Amino acid sequence: MTPHESATALLEPAALPAGDITRYSEIFDTCADTTLEGTPYMTPVAFARAIAPASAEHAPGGPSLYASFFGVADSEARGVLSKAEFIRFQAMLRQNGAVALLPFRVIAHDHADSVDAHALAALAKADDAATNYLKDRPQASYAEFAQLMDSTHADRIRHAFSGADPQGSGCMPATSLHAVVSELASLDPSGLISQRLPLLARSEGGAAVGYPLFLALVSLLSDPAKIRRATEEVVQTQGLKSAAHPDAVELSQAAFAAATSLLSPLEVDVLFTLAVGHDSAPVATLAGINAVLDACHKSLSPTAAPSLHDVPVIKPARSVLREAAFQAYNFAIGAVAGGIGAAVVYPIDLVKTRMQNQRSAVVGEMLYKNSIDCFRKVVRNEGILGLYRGLGPQLVGVAPEKAIKLTVNDFMRSRLTSKDTGKIAFISEVIAGGTAGACQVIFTNPLEIVKIRLQVQGEILKEAVGATAPIVRRSALTIVKELGLLGLYKGASACLLRDIPFSAIYFSCYSHIKKDIFHEGERRLGMLDLLLAGALAGMPAAYLATPADVIKTRLQVVAKKGETVYTGLFDAARKIYKEEGFKAFFKGGPARVLRSSPQFGTTLMFYELIHRMVPFPGDEHGSPADRIRQQSRELSSQATLFHAEHALRILHNANYKFGSFSQQTAKPQSTSQ
Repeated sequence: MTPHESATALLEPAALPAGDITRYSEIFDTCADTTLEGTPYMTPVAFARAIAPASAEHAPGGPSLYASFFGVADSEARGVLSKAEFIRFQAMLRQNGAVALLPFRVIAHDHADSVDAHALAALAKADDAATNYLKDRPQASYAEFAQLMDSTHADRIRHAFSGADPQGSGCMPATSLHAVVSELASLDPSGLISQRLPLLARSEGGAAVGYPLFLALVSLLSDPAKIRRATEEVVQTQGLKSAAHPDAVELSQAAFAAATSLLSPLEVDVLFTLAVGHDSAPVATLAGINAVLDACHKSLSPTAAPSLHDVPVIKPARSVLREAAFQAYNFAIGAVAGGIGAAVVYPIDLVKTRMQNQRSAVVGEMLYKNSIDCFRKVVRNEGILGLYRGLGPQLVGVAPEKAIKLTVNDFMRSRLTSKDTGKIAFISEVIAGGTAGACQVIFTNPLEIVKIRLQVQGEILKEAVGATAPIVRRSALTIVKELGLLGLYKGASACLLRDIPFSAIYFSCYSHIKKDIFHEGERRLGMLDLLLAGALAGMPAAYLATPADVIKTRLQVVAKKGETVYTGLFDAARKIYKEEGFKAFFKGGPARVLRSSPQFGTTLMFYELIHRMVPFPGDEHGSPADRIRQQSRELSSQATLFHAEHALRILHNANYKFGSFSQQTAKPQSTSQ
């Protein structure tokens, strides 16, 4: 095959994989804005919106400039685009030579396999040798066009840098870096890469960026697929695919550079600086490198398809038996984590219960002045073990309680998460948490009523000293027998009123604190991060649910002689407000916050840590290795947007008249004979 035949063959796009055809079909269906005989079509405006990257919104002219490529896609010259033509255009952009092929098709008329040499000379006007070669030739082949365009792109990079370095120092001001790079590659102005660009100047020891570092940065951003391929190579050679927690593995620059030949040492240095977030970064995690890839991916997402902005990690489908085993696995981990959390804060819970059961309306019943006074008196009167009164049934009951709450929340979140974006809406987070809170009441209410009666038993025994009829300490089993099945669910309405809003608030806050404050996804959260996230989320959830907790406590405790008896939820609320005022609804609120905040912080910390240490067999979704494979598909598709953008810039730099190329302006002025 001759070079001409080989180049001509490249003009015909290869077939796309079925998955990509489906993706582009969905984009077409979303953007199509007109119909002919019931069949959807795209106008030039809709076409531009479908192919322009998000960065085009911030560029002069906006996405509408991309309508210049409409004539290339409109093979039948009807003025509207069919789905088949749109998919064929995307297939053309997927080709490696698309950066040259697209402007070639724009300039070549009637989809010819050659281009007017004078038009090509206008594009390569900065290259004297190219101009001399083309001046006496009527046509240029695609092979010649592509080779000259490659040289032109390198000239554009040099010209952009020289424009920011008028003194010829070989360095450009750091303040100009973002603007210059934005001319050569897609950048999200508010994205991670834009925020960390100033670090590159500091890595060189000042407020300027040298030419070699500039070239390395542009090379990385011009082809993020190269970062992905290099990372895949490192993952393969370092054996990270089989690592239990590959996202936590730290790679040194030297190890990364030695494991791949796709990136130069300086490109690796730039990548690590962007991934870690500070200059002179000797190591980086795969999670940090993935964050850079995500940022590149976001800037490439079509403006018409915001669902493509984030790369969702697709979870593998499980069989019914495997799904049941997975939920049992979550349940067991939740039980262990819940037991640990409950034991840590049980003394605080006992103080909270006794404070809430104290009736200020009854003379002589003010045993405790405050939570600290209550704690001291329990230790003095009942000993240290008195602080753990009722812990046994608490541990027996807390296992299924916390386990079902955590399991149901995870299950509901997985079902309410969008399969297209991998994201979950805030209202869905609230619903998932509320559902988990409602389900836990099955275990919570019997546990609470037995625990509360054991906790206040110390008070009753103290008051009975010197009585004619001694009161015998009752065990948890005795209390269960006395209450019966229905009695175990006394106050269940108040328990629902407390647990549903608590869980809805707690799990929503926990998720957003991890993401927004501790930046989950950009880095691996440590033990302290998880503990603080859980503790902070527990504060508003615990305090706002205190009124329902007070009502529940009053309903479940056996009233002593002379105390008010409550017949139900609303009766208790009315009588508490009438006899003790509004403040009574928040009795024990601080103690409840002090108990719930560290308890759930500890519980969620251990829940996530145990998941990491003992992963479900064969279930490794969400690891950086999986994200790399997913990004391999997504970035391969989104590379078309880079091709379109660079092709547009090639035409723009040649003063191309968008909409119709002026042959008159392209040809040199004729001289008189």
